[in-house]
Amino acid sequence: MYNFQFVAIFIFVMLFHYMFKSISKQQLPFWLITIAVMIGLTLPILVKDGMFMDAMLYASVSHNLSQGIGTFWFPQFSLRNMAGLSSFHEQPPLVFGIQALFYKILGNSMYTERIYTFITMCITAWLINLLWKETCRDEKIKQMGWLPILMWITMPVCFWSYAGDMQENTMGIFTLAAGIWAFRALKSEQLKVLQYLYSGLFIFLATFSKGVPGLFVVTMPCMYWLATRKIGLGRMVAATALILIVPVLLYGVLLLFPDSRESLSVYFFKRLLGRINDEPTVSSRFEILGHVFTEMLPQLGLIVVLFLITGMKKVKSLFQPNDKQMILFFTLVGFSGTLPLMLTLVQKDFYMLPAFPFFAIAFGIVIAAMFAKPILEFDTQSRGYKILKTISFIAIPIVLVISLAQIGKTTRNKEMLHDVYVIGNTVPRLSAITIPHSIWEEWDLQCYLIRYFNISVDPDKNYQYYLLDCQLHDAAPAGYKKLDLKLDRYMLYEKQ
Repeated sequence: MYNFQFVAIFIFVMLFHYMFKSISKQQLPFWLITIAVMIGLTLPILVKDGMFMDAMLYASVSHNLSQGIGTFWFPQFSLRNMAGLSSFHEQPPLVFGIQALFYKILGNSMYTERIYTFITMCITAWLINLLWKETCRDEKIKQMGWLPILMWITMPVCFWSYAGDMQENTMGIFTLAAGIWAFRALKSEQLKVLQYLYSGLFIFLATFSKGVPGLFVVTMPCMYWLATRKIGLGRMVAATALILIVPVLLYGVLLLFPDSRESLSVYFFKRLLGRINDEPTVSSRFEILGHVFTEMLPQLGLIVVLFLITGMKKVKSLFQPNDKQMILFFTLVGFSGTLPLMLTLVQKDFYMLPAFPFFAIAFGIVIAAMFAKPILEFDTQSRGYKILKTISFIAIPIVLVISLAQIGKTTRNKEMLHDVYVIGNTVPRLSAITIPHSIWEEWDLQCYLIRYFNISVDPDKNYQYYLLDCQLHDAAPAGYKKLDLKLDRYMLYEKQ
């Protein structure tokens, strides 16, 4: 717990230092309120026990790797792993390797994965601000980096994902960094070869984190050409080729080595292609379109309100030609990271997470065109400004107090977590317990047992301990005696 508090405070201090160094007094309240929103939407959940199953799954694999269980190319989840494989290949291994370093540095506390995901959120916010500065021409509007950050973090899937240890949190850092380097190169009148290569390097890191979805930034030269026509077709093709050459070469090198070749082959052929064909999550390919719309509903609603207040005729005069081009460009980039999901029936909201910073930039440009002038002309001596400043300065302490009050609580699986801790204090670590086939797919249970106690479950072999779910009607095999433990949902038996 103390590690979590120390790291969180350190991140806040560094973020404040970065802000105070580069922004005006006029913009300070808006930055403070935005940071308070970021903290308020994520930290009260992060400090609680319990996490979404996928997040716990990834944390378990990373934690195991930090303990020497499995290797970088062949990580391990449990004795049985998943999908009948001898190692864990649901995703490429980069994020597991990065997060394993956090466990080595910060220890095995449940707060380690929460520190990790909180840091990914802060880095993403910082990168959004950098991209905003690259986009805006007016020096004063450049200081309004809080605007796209606020647009981004208030999208429900964004604050939900950063309140959990989703791999898209890490991949989003790499896709955003790739986008910044590509955008810098595209704006230049010359062909910036090195900047395109940097973009390609980050695209490789993105795909090495979560696979094929990390490729969408490759479309940026094409989208820039379509939206602005500031580059020719030949330069667009050359830029795309330069970006692609880095991941192609790096994967070519990895395929020369037996371990990396086997690991990547299992991921691509047995898990990625197999899951696309055999494990659909939606019934319609077009379902993702509804998810894109609903996730951005608060932002779209705000823009509609501003349009109605300002008036359509006046709004048209507020947008400069470059504004319109950038809005279209970033919107197209955002769609290039979401609409390809229509190619499969495996669709989940959080898969879209890395694309939302680009949508947020587009929303920021729209709102800044209509709303920047009154903000920039806000009198710092006025009563309204003083009230806003007071609110902004107390907002962060308030959300921190609310967050600290959540420590010791659970966000989900309360009964299950209670029983997991009792079981973990009874069954030796690094062991296995037998379960009936009926609860094999209780993945939350498996993940908590693995993450907190390195205890695997197995329905096919009789171990010293046998676990039943009271909600079902299974019976323990002969030779097992029920232990007198204060369990809420499960019953634990020991072999006599």
